[in-house]
Amino acid sequence: MNRHSLRLCLILLAMLSLPAAGHDLRYQTESGHAVIIHLSYGEDLPFSFESYEIRRQEDSWPYQSGRTDARGRIAFLPDSPGLWRVKAFSEDGHGVEFDLETGADQSITTEGKSLFERHGPMVAGVALILGLFGLLSLYARRKPK
Repeated sequence: MNRHSLRLCLILLAMLSLPAAGHDLRYQTESGHAVIIHLSYGEDLPFSFESYEIRRQEDSWPYQSGRTDARGRIAFLPDSPGLWRVKAFSEDGHGVEFDLETGADQSITTEGKSLFERHGPMVAGVALILGLFGLLSLYARRKPK
């Protein structure tokens, strides 16, 4: 096949693909003050594809509902400052319910406990046990005089 035939074939293939442009899907992105909520199990496994609802504290119907993404995230665009109730739940009974407040500047505060408040006592307990075993090990290896 010579170059001229190859060019002609490529042009014909390109022309045949023009009708596919009618099935083109366009999208637009915009950035703003979104609230991203990360949900995970205690073992840092993401709370993936599970149901959630977000509602204003005073409303009885959801402002937003859906499923978390593969990484256990919810993207939420509040339309006004105020107190919001977030409820996430799985079919097997796991779930969480908490409040978050968006301010006029779209800053966010939550009522949940910090990482240190949740895991600090456990880490301190493990450190104490390891320290005691370390001292006991040093004492046991001590050679008599």
